[in-house]
Amino acid sequence: MEYLLIDAGGTSTKVFVYDGEKVVRQYKYEPASIDKVGPYKSVLRLSSIISSFNKKFNGIAISLAGIDSEVMAKEVKSQLYQLLSKYADKVIIEHDAHVVLMSNANKGCITIAGTGSIVYGFDGSKRIIKGDRGWLVGDICSGFWLGREFLHELLREFQGLSNDKSLIQFSNFKTEEDLVRFLYKNSCNPAKIAQYSVNLLNAVKRNSTKAVRILNSCMSEFSTLVQIVCKAVNSNVVYYFGGMYESPVYVSFFSRELEKKGIKSVKSKSVINGLLRLLEL
Repeated sequence: MEYLLIDAGGTSTKVFVYDGEKVVRQYKYEPASIDKVGPYKSVLRLSSIISSFNKKFNGIAISLAGIDSEVMAKEVKSQLYQLLSKYADKVIIEHDAHVVLMSNANKGCITIAGTGSIVYGFDGSKRIIKGDRGWLVGDICSGFWLGREFLHELLREFQGLSNDKSLIQFSNFKTEEDLVRFLYKNSCNPAKIAQYSVNLLNAVKRNSTKAVRILNSCMSEFSTLVQIVCKAVNSNVVYYFGGMYESPVYVSFFSRELEKKGIKSVKSKSVINGLLRLLEL
């Protein structure tokens, strides 16, 4: 008996093979998030990953980022169900944020912060989404958001628009020309920009006033979104998940802002729990 559990995010696609008692194998592939690679590539990548096992499973559960729109969710699910039906009789595809919530509780509030970010709530019947909406205008306090702010301030320092030049020392750019070359080459590559969130967090650790201001600013807004969702689902607890929370500095600022609002932050259990619940295992 074997089940395939898939966490398709914006940074990577993690695949787990579950034998009914434990995970026996796990793999890592390129990202398959809808908002990262688009619906066509997402469907293609997921079907390619699953077909590569060349076998039929007892069930397949997929946690998929980027299916916020009902129209998009219906379209992508329809395509995947059709393509994957030969690999399992039971295939379930669910919004990644809902799977994270299911890993911890039946209803409540969660946040995910990686390349992108979202605040998500479920009250037992209605879903609430705040933040999110993609890297172009949304994803407050995500890796992309922090990376972009770091690079923006870095450009201001190079151009003499800021007397405080404290961030240059935390970058790998020796000249403005190096920075501009990178920006023109990667301006529409969220993952590349998100990598510079690490530089910003390192600057925060070294007590850079500018870096602390940037992080405080986004956390204030991010925590307000959490407060709105927690109120909507009648909870004073938020579960957090994603790559940004691997940083103790990020977690510290996040937790502190929420404490001010009377909300307790709790690290999420493994997303595997939610995927198993989807399959009713």
